[in-house]
Amino acid sequence: MDERDLKIYRILREDGRTKVSAIARELGISHPSARERLERLEGKGEIKVQALLNIRKRGFVSAVVNLRVRSMDEAEKLADVFARCPRTVFVATTTGKYNLNLALVAENYSALEATIENTIRPLEEVREMDVSLGSSPAYPEFVDFKLDPVREVAPCGKVCKGCYLYGKKCHGCPATVYFKGFGGE
Repeated sequence: MDERDLKIYRILREDGRTKVSAIARELGISHPSARERLERLEGKGEIKVQALLNIRKRGFVSAVVNLRVRSMDEAEKLADVFARCPRTVFVATTTGKYNLNLALVAENYSALEATIENTIRPLEEVREMDVSLGSSPAYPEFVDFKLDPVREVAPCGKVCKGCYLYGKKCHGCPATVYFKGFGGE
């Protein structure tokens, strides 16, 4: 990324709906040149412009989950699974006592409990787990909450309608047709 590409990123970071003509004016280049730069940045996967959900305004809560799993290979495989979970905002393999670190957000503590107790704790790969529950995150305020209720089976392989917490404490996985909304509506 050169200086102009970085400036495009800064402009779109401030307002993702900025028109290409305004970007071109700000950079002092032609509209076609600005569009070409933007398309190249998006095409190479260097930037992505999308809508994000304000989780602080919605009163979301958070959890940090540190896992010790049997091997680094299993940690990497689980990282791929958790990356598809709508409630995961951060996942990384790590070194030290724990080899997998997750940051989760949810609309309430019951939804976090359902995710942790029904999805994470039962995994046979998990040898040890440390969970810290938190309030609404100070940062990031906006996240890509993967709300896409089109499937019956969640990305983790669970089916909400078979869960004992569904409809009681949990409104379902946001990636499934069973999701009842943030307030259960």
